[in-house]
Amino acid sequence: MIVAGGGTGGHVFPGIALADAFLSLCPDGAVSFVGTREGLEARAVPARGFPIDFVPSGQVRGKGIGALPGALRMALGFPAAVTVLRRRRPDLVFGVGGYASLPVALSAALLGIPLFLQEQNSVPGRSNRFLARHAIRVFAGFSGAVPFFPPGRAEVTGNPVRPEIVAAARDRGRSFPPETPLTVLALGGSQGARAINTRVLGMARRAKREGTAIRFLLQTGTREHEAVARSARAEALPLEPFPFSDRIGDWFPRCHAVLMRAGALSIAEAALFGRPCVLVPYPFAADDHQTGNAREFCASGAGAWLPEGEATEEALWSALWNLGGDRVARESAGAAAVSFSRPFASVEAVRTALRLSGNVSGEGVAPNV
Repeated sequence: MIVAGGGTGGHVFPGIALADAFLSLCPDGAVSFVGTREGLEARAVPARGFPIDFVPSGQVRGKGIGALPGALRMALGFPAAVTVLRRRRPDLVFGVGGYASLPVALSAALLGIPLFLQEQNSVPGRSNRFLARHAIRVFAGFSGAVPFFPPGRAEVTGNPVRPEIVAAARDRGRSFPPETPLTVLALGGSQGARAINTRVLGMARRAKREGTAIRFLLQTGTREHEAVARSARAEALPLEPFPFSDRIGDWFPRCHAVLMRAGALSIAEAALFGRPCVLVPYPFAADDHQTGNAREFCASGAGAWLPEGEATEEALWSALWNLGGDRVARESAGAAAVSFSRPFASVEAVRTALRLSGNVSGEGVAPNV
């Protein structure tokens, strides 16, 4: 199997989860990735021991000359993708989104290689919307994505989460830190979020000033980590910053509630651990898909969401205490989050893809979940 796509953790880590599921179902099989040298996959995939091929690709933004650099890279990507496919000779290709998936996925379809797609968000990305007409099946993380695809082409399986995170949720998902202080895990995605960092710093200063029993675990992103850490140390704030962790399963058991953007993968991971969430969707996400993610998740009763313009420190402070500080509300929202979770998403998607591709049965051993 080839996994094509990437760019950010929201595309790369579901692809890794699908690769792990494939090998659990086909122990004698082989998986490789195709992405770009600039994306997170260039580091994360080799770190997991998977081979990766790089093809040129770029985002085509705007019109006219502004779209030219991305269009040229995309054009160069198609012959490179065909070369990779002919050398690897995959039985199936899984596109996981991002512009890096387009040349490989489309080339696979044109060469007659069974193509499957995994769409993480409630509003599908443009690449997957275009590729869906060439795919055998689209596996959606949110039910809101289904109407965007040809009738009967998409099914909701949830978003693939890496097996070690699923295992951590199984083993430690019901464990919580002591009742006080209220501990909030704040996440800004794989690249961090300045808006989250700024608001958390403000709330940590308020907690110190007022003597309130609340502390924050803050994923800052690499670029802002040192500045945030310096402020936390100098001011002795109830704040533990960290730049990024691909072992996020170690952090959820340490918190009562989560404050984060509404990235599809982050929601899937928080749901596995039964953590209620206060979501602040990134307002500039393509087609405002994070707002769609937040609406669908919070409609289940698993949390609350605020548009960024309304997500003031005061509003977030109140939302976190209402949801995480009240034990009854926290347990109710946590149970809704668990009900929303789909721990077998990667296995279901790969098993169906193997069956529909007609190459192997997909009846092997499922991951340890």
